[in-house]
Amino acid sequence: MGTRLSDKVVLISGSTRGIGRSMAEHFALEGAKVAVTGRTADRGNKVVARIREAGGEAEFFSLDVTNEDSIRGAVASTVERFGKLTTLVNNAAPTEAVATTIKPIHEYSNEEWQAIMTGTVTGNVFWASKYAWPHLVSADGASILNISSGQSVAGFKGFGAYGAAKSAVNSLTRSLAVEGSADGIRANCILVGRVVAGRGDSGHHTGGGRLTRIGNPMDIAYTATYLVSDEAAFATGSLVTVDGGFSINGDAVQDAEAAALTPSR
Repeated sequence: MGTRLSDKVVLISGSTRGIGRSMAEHFALEGAKVAVTGRTADRGNKVVARIREAGGEAEFFSLDVTNEDSIRGAVASTVERFGKLTTLVNNAAPTEAVATTIKPIHEYSNEEWQAIMTGTVTGNVFWASKYAWPHLVSADGASILNISSGQSVAGFKGFGAYGAAKSAVNSLTRSLAVEGSADGIRANCILVGRVVAGRGDSGHHTGGGRLTRIGNPMDIAYTATYLVSDEAAFATGSLVTVDGGFSINGDAVQDAEAAALTPSR
């Protein structure tokens, strides 16, 4: 067990699998008390069991980012269970909605557009930050970490709504950083590249081809650990790209667009 996050109580939306799960497990290994959240209790309780078996402390709370009352309740339950909330990680994304709406903007229905916006921006960042804010104000070393996507800064055919939603997440990160500065609340954002959830959710990666491989959830968890720790006390309003160099490789971007890759997370 490490101590880098030993004074942190962290709520992570969408932390029953993939990047969220890896962050939850790694944060706990670094000493954080973790609120694991999601829509599936069975999957969430398995993550909690893994954390506890490794010597960490965690609890599962049901959370649906499309439901304002659910978000309010998860925040309240976290504070009731652990006594405070120091860190909010807005990670959840409406992956099912995105996967079924890969098409040009003009073909979207209002309902399809709204489903992506609500799950990505309104619920996952606005409502979550709104209800966490009073608790973060009273905490030492408080921070918000938003998980965004490389699609927020590049155009991909068929992903207009998702890209727009993630661009809004980037903008909100900067606003939260400015508004939180007086109260000591930092806000940062990770722009995730092509990551396959469930592919080696834990462990280190070594060997050749490191910057040409598909990403692993732990690649994001390591960066997230730094950003929510006090080591990053002077970092706020930052958009940190973690994509193995994908976004600066023109050939790779063209290949990805031609292949109509699914969202990066």
